Amino acid sequence: MGVIFPIDKAYIVGDWLASFFWGVFTVLFLICVVTSLRNIRQRWFSLGTVTVMYCLATSHIAIALTRLIQAFVVHVHDSDEGAILYLANIAIDINRSKDMIYITAIWLGDSILVWRCFVVWNRDWRVIALPCIMVIATAVSGYGAVGMYFDPNLNPIVATNWASGMLAVSMVTNFILTILTAGRLWFLSRKIDFDAQMEPTSYLPHRIVVLAILEAGLLVTIAKFLEFLFFELAPINGLTGNNALYVMMECMPQLMGIAPTLIILAVNLGFTSSGPEAYSVMGSTWNSQAATQFIQDLEKRPGTAQTSGASSDISSK
Repeated sequence: MGVIFPIDKAYIVGDWLASFFWGVFTVLFLICVVTSLRNIRQRWFSLGTVTVMYCLATSHIAIALTRLIQAFVVHVHDSDEGAILYLANIAIDINRSKDMIYITAIWLGDSILVWRCFVVWNRDWRVIALPCIMVIATAVSGYGAVGMYFDPNLNPIVATNWASGMLAVSMVTNFILTILTAGRLWFLSRKIDFDAQMEPTSYLPHRIVVLAILEAGLLVTIAKFLEFLFFELAPINGLTGNNALYVMMECMPQLMGIAPTLIILAVNLGFTSSGPEAYSVMGSTWNSQAATQFIQDLEKRPGTAQTSGASSDISSK
């Protein structure tokens, strides 16, 4: 007998966790705003991007909580399973709006991670060509799936296949970006001749690991994997079986916003560099200026120094 996790309980747990992550996102967003105001002319793009992600995440959690009220207050007595039937109905207007916001947050968040990978790889378009195509495929398949909700003769199997494609492509995109970004950072750290450049420090290796996790969006990649796994285990109609999928789906807009916000905070607080100059390699050897910049970025403690370079923007030129 399979695991039974009713859809009503899944949404309660999911929206509770989403509210928690929204609170975390709010705190990080406010810190990001404060630190970005120090150099707003150069950081306007990154701040604007995070603001859009925060608005999407806030809209999503607001609609999600409204659905809970509708399910457990307004429609709970419609039948013996009024709340379950309401939550399982994906074609109602409020759910379509929520899912449209969800899709937008997913592809926009993926796009930000693609851009950061692009910067880490010294603006090499060849590296991000495939991820860019995959982000477009994610948006097309996601909006295509939600668009089917408007069909009065909705075929849930076809819509599920489109949604499965969207989740699979987004998951693989994040895996690729994680490998590319973390691999690049690891490669650059190995290229540094620490003995020649600086005195050994005990915290530098740990800083590199933390930096790789932040820049590569590793936590988002793990969440994407769990989301896709639960999607494959979920029933088509949501009325029976394991509906743990909805726990992850309710949290994803928040997580997709937290990831780029952490990257921007890492730039603003001196953990890492905003531009490609700190990640450039000339041939088989380091550019000495870039190597020095990379080491300085890794050694800076938050709040004690500013990153060098012309810009603290996620899109610096």
